[in-house]
Amino acid sequence: MRILYVEDNPANISLLQRVARMGGHEVLYYNEGEKALENFAKDNPDLILMDLQLAGKMGGLDVVRKLRSDGVEKPIVAVTAYAMMGDKDRCLEAGCDAYLSKPLPVAELVEMVSMYQEKVNAAAAAAIAPAPAAETAVPEASPAEAASSEKPAAEVSSAASPEPAAKPAESAAPAEVSPPVKTETIASSAPQELAAPKSTAALEPVPVTNQNGHKTPVR
Repeated sequence: MRILYVEDNPANISLLQRVARMGGHEVLYYNEGEKALENFAKDNPDLILMDLQLAGKMGGLDVVRKLRSDGVEKPIVAVTAYAMMGDKDRCLEAGCDAYLSKPLPVAELVEMVSMYQEKVNAAAAAAIAPAPAAETAVPEASPAEAASSEKPAAEVSSAASPEPAAKPAESAAPAEVSPPVKTETIASSAPQELAAPKSTAALEPVPVTNQNGHKTPVR
């Protein structure tokens, strides 16, 4: 644990250092409140002991009020040599968590350091503990949903099964195609006409001339 002690008396600082070493704690100290505020973020102490009478311009309660206004929530214990009536109330009103009077009682100081050590350990354990998983609430079914879930199995199955696909429309019957007309040339059954007869002149007998010069027709 890291302890910040704002104190201008070296004897009190030495006493706190001896007590802190017993528990393995570290002590940081300043004799002015301004220096403590200046280095507070860097020091990041776990416990603060604040003397009310300091060497600087700021008193101990001024430093406490400044820390609380800055949002610091670390425990602060006021320490003073003037145990006057009303000092404790003023310290608590300024933002201190506890109050110690000087000279510092060793037994009470050891007990106080041990108590805050336990608080620091508990806070550290809570910070690293995994958060419990949130249970997801299951919404209740509405009456309409409950009724729909009680449909007969046949109806449910019929609703679940997909409708058969529509048969494709039969294609129109092809137009009748007339058989091809044979274009064979019909040969004439009549006998081909005979060639025209030769002229009768050609058929007449040719006369033959004999030795006497007379023409004798040849039959």
